[in-house]
Amino acid sequence: MEGGGQVVTIASRATSFTAVCELCTAVDTDAGWAGATFAGRLDLDLGHGTFLCRRGHSVRVERTAPRAGAATSAAA
Repeated sequence: MEGGGQVVTIASRATSFTAVCELCTAVDTDAGWAGATFAGRLDLDLGHGTFLCRRGHSVRVERTAPRAGAATSAAA
């Protein structure tokens, strides 16, 4: 993770997520805690975003590409 940062991938149509901060997991395991998750929201018009966990670690959230042939709008 050093230099490369954390990346979490969410489904192409997801708007909210709960993820694990891997840096917090390492700290929490050493301290005997288990609270390394954080939640966020990524609007559908955004393909990615950068979020901060509760301790301020940067996590990039990326949306997967829609599957070929998947309906993206209602038929008229």
